[in-house]
Amino acid sequence: MAAEVRQRRPRTRPPPQAPPEIEVELPESLPFSRIASGVPTPRSTLGSPLTSHAYRRSGVGDLAAGPRRHISLSEVELLPWLCCMAPVLCLFVNYSSVLVTSLFFPYAADMLTAALTCVTFFWIANLSVSSMLGAFKLREGCSTDWHVLLQQLPLEDREGVQHIVLLPNYKENERMLKETLENLGRSRMAQSSMRVVLAMEAREGPSGREKAARIMAEKGHLFADIFATYHPEGVPGEVAGKSSNTQWAFREALRRYGATLGKMDLSKVFLTVADADTLFHPQYFSALSYQGLLMEKEERSWTLWQSPVLLIRNLFTVPSVIRSSSHATLIFELAALANQYIFPAFAYSAYSTTLALASHPEVDGWDVDVIAEDHHMFCKCYFAALWELSHAALETKKKGGGEEPIEIVPMVEVQPIFLPAISYLVESNDGYLASLYERFQQARRHMQGVVELGYVLLQWARLSGAVGFSKIPIRTHLSISLIVIKMHMLHITSTSQCFALILAAILRVVPRIVMWVLSGGLGQLVQERLAVLGSIGHGWEGMNLAQQALVTSLGQISGVMLLYSITCTMVVSDCVEGRYHKLAKSAAPESPVRSMQRVSEEPTSATSTSEDEERTQGRPISPRSTDGLIGFELQGIFAGRRSWLWRIGLFLYIFSDTVFSGYPAMTFFAMVPVLLAGWSLFQRGTDFEYIVAAKPEFE
Repeated sequence: MAAEVRQRRPRTRPPPQAPPEIEVELPESLPFSRIASGVPTPRSTLGSPLTSHAYRRSGVGDLAAGPRRHISLSEVELLPWLCCMAPVLCLFVNYSSVLVTSLFFPYAADMLTAALTCVTFFWIANLSVSSMLGAFKLREGCSTDWHVLLQQLPLEDREGVQHIVLLPNYKENERMLKETLENLGRSRMAQSSMRVVLAMEAREGPSGREKAARIMAEKGHLFADIFATYHPEGVPGEVAGKSSNTQWAFREALRRYGATLGKMDLSKVFLTVADADTLFHPQYFSALSYQGLLMEKEERSWTLWQSPVLLIRNLFTVPSVIRSSSHATLIFELAALANQYIFPAFAYSAYSTTLALASHPEVDGWDVDVIAEDHHMFCKCYFAALWELSHAALETKKKGGGEEPIEIVPMVEVQPIFLPAISYLVESNDGYLASLYERFQQARRHMQGVVELGYVLLQWARLSGAVGFSKIPIRTHLSISLIVIKMHMLHITSTSQCFALILAAILRVVPRIVMWVLSGGLGQLVQERLAVLGSIGHGWEGMNLAQQALVTSLGQISGVMLLYSITCTMVVSDCVEGRYHKLAKSAAPESPVRSMQRVSEEPTSATSTSEDEERTQGRPISPRSTDGLIGFELQGIFAGRRSWLWRIGLFLYIFSDTVFSGYPAMTFFAMVPVLLAGWSLFQRGTDFEYIVAAKPEFE
């Protein structure tokens, strides 16, 4: 079945059947001209903005060899198929081991469950401690006026900084999209250097185009430019979803602005991808510019930037089980960004990079045949740097001489920007059960990201085959292995531990409790409480080593949950009380607006005279005030100072979510979806179905 699905996919990415929306001819010398045309980039890196080494590849022989190989799990070959099946094998070996030992070998089952629980304990403990550090860094980041720091940089350094924001969306609420744009317009860089691309899906039909036109007419004056793209349906080789839509929008943006961008330093052109409901901190783009400009060009060109994504806009209106998954995401994102000494951070949901990296010949923008676009983009960029260095090392070896050999070492990093990016949790207006169902559907899509484990293995295998396994430094192998371990831990180990605990409860704990109650144990507990409590110690002595290890490991996890809940309380409280947004409006003086030439000469929206006057003064126009906390208030909760009693209540609220809803959430939003994803991967390969989850509807 998997082989049949693969045979329907082309070996290379064909150009889309639908014509480009913007007709323009870009010079072939531009590093991104082939991306804009939809043609795969050739092997040559001639003119690559990232190549700082002494060598330059002529490209003559490489061009004759054809386009660069697009490394994808969709390739019709044995190695990609084996790598595609690797996550399936890991998943079902783990789960089968737990199931078989639980049914037939109780002692081995207890030892296996204890081992999985101990590994999970150290994983959660690391997350809890690191996320606490991240919470303090978040406070520090939000107390910094990033735009003032940016303005203090020399003018020649700030010259040429541009921002292109891609907002892929499908059937999203119009009011929510307007709020997202209004929030983007609060940035001090919005009217001078921010271009917004509304990445619509053509399959929305005429209503989608009308919606985009209304949004641009109402909010277009907030930005240097705004336009909409309409990703066509049914393009060969594509999987419908955020990644393919983002690539279409990226290509159209290059066509619209390419003539001007080609004259700029591409490492100073920042690309930001966000979901339709993401509310960036108003100083995010200033912080992004400032941090990027502090780097050398080479380092900046190999960097992605990430804000902690907080799924808390409607935290207090969703069911407890959904809310507990928000706490887990908060802990995971903060910890990943605050502590990268062991595991690297991945791009997630809303992130930024440079046009230099996105247009690099080894990257070519976003892949159109994947679902988990954020993690995949990080892995793709990570290996792009290794491939670039491998090409450089090969050229150096061919030339000979006394040149210093080039080490193939990791160069791509995710740099944290500790300013919150706030989004919605899944919620349906049809009630409690409907919200749970929609969250389950979203979890199915998220868990399809397990296939990225296979993608990393494929890249690793291809690189090792091309260069030689022993010629790649040990620290590079270690770095890649940590990416693999993190993905395995996230999708397989943690869910296997949950499965093991469920089986232990069903097969051993619950039957013993029932027998104890039926034998009069409950009445004895009421009548002889001290004697029963004393018998607990004798019960411990009566356990075998495996059972004692299991009980001990479970006790450790319960203690970590306390720190876990304290961190979540800090972050939610800081958000509600407005601590994160005190410097939402910079104290830096206003600067005049400068525009960038674009291909389209037609205005995107009409503005009144008064709006034009305010626009030249650099102030965004909005029916709402941009000085307060508009757009950052949690749904149903008014922002403002709270008492210690309220904070204690919030902690108990979050702690109860974690204790009582944590494992149910893990079961239905992680364990079951990852099993479904594994089965789908086994049957259909990477031909996943993209699932869109519901968000709160506005009146």
